Amino acid sequence: MKKLGIAFAGTVGLAALVAQAARSDELFLGYLLNTVVNKIPFPTARLAAYRAAGMRIGPNSNIMMHVRVLTPNGVEIGDHTIIGEYCQLDGRAVRLGEGPGLVIGDNVNIGAYTHFIGGGHEPNSPDFHGPLARTVVHDRVWITMNCTVLAGVTVGEGAVVSALSLVNKDVAPYTMVGGVPAKYLKDRNRDLRYTLFNRARWI
Repeated sequence: MKKLGIAFAGTVGLAALVAQAARSDELFLGYLLNTVVNKIPFPTARLAAYRAAGMRIGPNSNIMMHVRVLTPNGVEIGDHTIIGEYCQLDGRAVRLGEGPGLVIGDNVNIGAYTHFIGGGHEPNSPDFHGPLARTVVHDRVWITMNCTVLAGVTVGEGAVVSALSLVNKDVAPYTMVGGVPAKYLKDRNRDLRYTLFNRARWI
């Protein structure tokens, strides 16, 4: 019981520190999330800190360890969604004032080492302009390991992105795509009824 109380106090204290940083110091917030919070081996504490930073996360979703988060108040994740280890979630496009910069729906499975990139640079721009664009992933999408999803892309409901793919344009609902850049491979069954859940007490 004593250990449980200490753990609870630690979680509350870290969440309070993260919330304070979210209000006043974006650089320190990034440091906390990407060098401290993402290494916490307890999902409940980890998710509490992410929520304190401004992320909207469904109650039955999980963000695994070692995930990198950019502009957390621009990231929205639905329910029963799993974000694999070493992914990058980029919410910077929230600065456009058009809602969250990265929206991920319900029952979405994001494989490890997948990177969402919310902006880039124009190579011929005199000032190296860096445009941002909103990225949306709809319900029951499966993005497998080591994929890169570029800014401004919408991945339609039920779509599948095969491993090591580069998604640089919209993916139609219930299709399977793959490659660099990702191209249509075949259709996916539309009769999907599964509910994802992965929330061990630790790790």
